[in-house]
This record gives sequence, C-alpha cells and structure tokens, in this order.
Amino acid sequence: MKHFFFIACLFFGMAGSLLAVNPDLAERLRKEKKCQKCDLQYSNWQQADLVGAELSGAILYKTQMQGAKLAGSHLVWTNLEQADLTSADLTKADMTGADLRQTVLTQAKLVKAYLYGANMAGAKADGADFSGAFLKGVNLTGADLRASTLLGANLDRAVLTDALLGGAIWTDGRKCQPEAKSTCP
Repeated sequence: MKHFFFIACLFFGMAGSLLAVNPDLAERLRKEKKCQKCDLQYSNWQQADLVGAELSGAILYKTQMQGAKLAGSHLVWTNLEQADLTSADLTKADMTGADLRQTVLTQAKLVKAYLYGANMAGAKADGADFSGAFLKGVNLTGADLRASTLLGANLDRAVLTDALLGGAIWTDGRKCQPEAKSTCP
C-alpha cells in the first residue's frame, strides 16, 4: 500500500508539472510570437527570440527568461512576478502596469522601455540599463538599482522608498553615492 501511495504521488506530482504549460500555447508563442492572457507560469524561455511578441495579460510568474530577446514586445498588464530576466533585452518593450515584483532584471536592457504604473517592488535590477525609460508612477519600493543606468529616464511620481541606488547613474548623469538609498544625493 505504501508503494502505491508513493507511486501515485510521484505520478500526479509529475503530471502536474508536465501540464503546467499548455504545449499548444508554447508552440503558438514560438511560431506566431502571440499569446495574450496565456498561462505560461514556471516555464523556461531562456535565450528565446521573442522580439515584438504580444504577451499582454499573460501570466509569466516565476518564468526563466535569462537572456531572452523581448525588444519591442508588448507586456501590458503581464504578471512577471519573480521571473528571472537576467540579461534580457527589453528595449522599447511596453510594460504598462506589469507586475514585476521581486523580478530579477540584473544586467537587463530596458532602454526606452515603457513601464508606466508598473509594480517593481523588491525587484533586483542591479546593473540594468533604463536609459530613456518611461518609469512614471512606477513602484520601486525596496528595489535594488545599484550600478544601474537611469540616464534620461522619466521617474515622475515613481516611488523609490528604500530603493538601493549606490553607484547608479542618475537621470541627469550624476553617479549616486555608494550608500544612496531612496534618492541620489
């Protein structure tokens, strides 16, 4: 009986993880670069070419997207909470209202990205390039922005409470002090 229980748990546990991403949705995204409101949580898109992809409203919770090419993509109201976008290219991506809480954006390229009203609380974006990005109204509470580039970024009404800014290049080109937090003195 114990063996049956173990095998049943193993089977159903594996089946749950195998069914986490609908293969038809994944294939559609690969081929057409469109998958609005798709549930792709926990999936792996490392190094994927998703330039110009339409992923608005998709659930990409805890996805692995290291090095993904997402330049010009539409990620409006997309859930990217706790996703790993290390070294991803999000140049000119539209991420209006996206959920980026605790997302890893280390060394990511967000040049001229549009993040109006996005929630980036607790995001790890050290070394990221936000040059010319539209960060108006973005919640950056507790975000790690150390050594990031914010040159020319619009931070109007952005919330920077407890954000780590040491060594960041500020919107006007100043380099923030190593201990800078919440503001760039």
